Amino acid sequence: PSLQGAVLLEGQYPFAVGGNSHVYKGKLFRSNGRTTQVAIKMILSDGGFGQSSDSFRRLQREAYIWEQFKHENLVPFFGISYDVAPWPVLVSPLYDFGHVGTFLKEHPTANRPEIVLGVASGVEYLHANDVVHGDLKVSNVLVDNRGVPRISDFGISKILNRCGFTTPRANVGTLPYMAPELFWIVNSDAHQEKFPSTTKSSDVYSFGLLALEILTSESPKRRPTRPFATVEIFAELRPKRTDYENAIRVSADTWAVLDKCWAFAPEVRPGISDVRQRLSSAFSRIL
Repeated sequence: PSLQGAVLLEGQYPFAVGGNSHVYKGKLFRSNGRTTQVAIKMILSDGGFGQSSDSFRRLQREAYIWEQFKHENLVPFFGISYDVAPWPVLVSPLYDFGHVGTFLKEHPTANRPEIVLGVASGVEYLHANDVVHGDLKVSNVLVDNRGVPRISDFGISKILNRCGFTTPRANVGTLPYMAPELFWIVNSDAHQEKFPSTTKSSDVYSFGLLALEILTSESPKRRPTRPFATVEIFAELRPKRTDYENAIRVSADTWAVLDKCWAFAPEVRPGISDVRQRLSSAFSRIL
């Protein structure tokens, strides 16, 4: 929906900067006279300045996907504003708590299992609707004013089997959270073996690392520093309990579920519904 004349930009500097977008604070003036604090996302051109026809297409694509799907664990989409900036912007609620990593630093005793299950429910809803998020990570999970986790940023999400809504090859997520198949796997002769594409299984891999980070407040370890690697390197990259100072927070049952998410072969990983159910059972045994 268009928010023509209803959005006011506050401040000239973004409070969040991504690879191809800046996010600013603003206000949304509602028809009932009330105002709502909002996040204003500007999609930038590949050069980082202004907006090109390609970046406008990306904005329209993200808006379409975002608007289609509504769930308590997804950030809601308010609409597009065409007059708050020199080019169109995406408008959504602004949450004071910020992303889940910031929230947990300020609220270390928060119910972490409940947050993990909330994120899992959001991913489960997306996958049930054949949507691959493609970039699950701590900074893409916001926490609303009730403490509920909400998945954000559908910039590289895709709808499976929908013409025009597949992801460009280069956009396969954020390095520390990427599944092995999303790297440019090279053989011993340095020949590239295949080109990557995000899938529900790669989302499950990312979710496993994200869940571990929520539970331990420690970012992913043992990750390649470049988007290509040999198969042999990946044998050493599976998370290990000994790498995490706060691993004591993660029960053996919970670790076993997450470990299945990190299987090297995507076809071996469980679906997100199975993961959520198994985590729920594992958490219930320690509560």
